[in-house]
Amino acid sequence: MMPMRGPQTMRAWAFEKFGDPLEEIKFRSDVMHPPLAPSQVRILVRCAGLNPIDYKLVEFGDKFLPKNPSHNNPVYMGFDVAGTVVEVGESVSNLSVDDAVYAMAPFGATGTFADYVVVDAKHVARKPKNMNFREAAGVPLAAQTSYQALVTYGKLKQGDRVLILGGSGGTGTFAIQIAKALGASFVATTTSARNAELVKSLGADQVIDYSKEQYGEKLAPRSIDLIFDCSVDALSWNEEAQRVLKPDTGIFVTIDPFAKLNASSTGTKSHQIMTDSNTEDLDKLRALIEEGKVKTQIDSTFKLEELPEAIKKQKDGHARGKIIITVASEE
Repeated sequence: MMPMRGPQTMRAWAFEKFGDPLEEIKFRSDVMHPPLAPSQVRILVRCAGLNPIDYKLVEFGDKFLPKNPSHNNPVYMGFDVAGTVVEVGESVSNLSVDDAVYAMAPFGATGTFADYVVVDAKHVARKPKNMNFREAAGVPLAAQTSYQALVTYGKLKQGDRVLILGGSGGTGTFAIQIAKALGASFVATTTSARNAELVKSLGADQVIDYSKEQYGEKLAPRSIDLIFDCSVDALSWNEEAQRVLKPDTGIFVTIDPFAKLNASSTGTKSHQIMTDSNTEDLDKLRALIEEGKVKTQIDSTFKLEELPEAIKKQKDGHARGKIIITVASEE
């Protein structure tokens, strides 16, 4: 094991009780570095990606987490990271000190809104060569979610017709690009009029303004192979979705853990996705990125100490792509 050099404490964002994230999150400067297990690496966080789950855990974590946080046992925040490996566990053979990497830290990790994060190597991959750390930090959770929704759950195949609900957010912007990169012949998406040109630039063939139009009136019945719902609407699995999906073979996938997925009368299938963070999918995404088929759409960047402002912007629901948190120098 290569020992870590530097201070024994670090800065990190955490919460000690559930509630309003703008009131409950705390910026701590005295967090001890956790010990490194043989299968883990320690990463110097250069940039981290903000996701809705980051603030929703503060609001609704009592429905997901096994126990309540406290002052002595806070929950450290953040899942997406791009940075540099500074320490390697003794059983890790695929990564080395000074490697530029990106990862989605799993539940229970030390949190990426911090100076350092410790992650099992099976969740870590080398950063795409044609991305800087800001761009790479926006990839892991949103792009892996999109890839797994389309491929693992949605069984996307060459020539499929796809509908993305909520195409201008962090997950949706990746979903449009990945669907096209993997051979979808047609991608429609719902978004607001102000984001129409953005989603078209990412590959959307048809844009439906959800504030004025119903996609069920714009798309032919039984014409869609796969719907991916990024909009987090518990009622998105409805008659409209079942009407546009192809009977028997159509698939609906949602990221909403509270969606009501009732059985379909037309034989279509529905799934709720739980993203599996793994090196293999990050490597597949890196290949698409390095081929120029997928890129990160960055909405804005904030410094680590500005996390509350970043969360406020995320909660407002108007981010076009990813919000990035900068932590250490990218040099």
